[in-house]
Amino acid sequence: MWEYAASSFRLVAGLSPSLDVLAARLRLNIERGWEDLGAVDAAMFRIQKIDFALSRLEGSPRPDVFVWVGRANADVDVALGILLDALGIGEEALTFRGDIETGFVDLRSEPQA
Repeated sequence: MWEYAASSFRLVAGLSPSLDVLAARLRLNIERGWEDLGAVDAAMFRIQKIDFALSRLEGSPRPDVFVWVGRANADVDVALGILLDALGIGEEALTFRGDIETGFVDLRSEPQA
């Protein structure tokens, strides 16, 4: 399912909590799928008419959970805010942010205020 659905999403951020913890908070089922790099666990869902997916590539050197937003959603900041509120976590849980066009910013390397 993920291999088919992934093209309708864009990667926008990473989260530090595990996929199991995040999925449990939203009562989601995690499905095992495949992509070019191997096995991937993913959960797809909708909150306030915004399509989201959370995924974790098996064997990835970084433990980040990838946050995907439906390509139809133009305001990623609003979408991320809605997701973080639903999960009950703050922006400190974000490990990176950005997109393929603008590039990604590693939030773990930025000085803490």
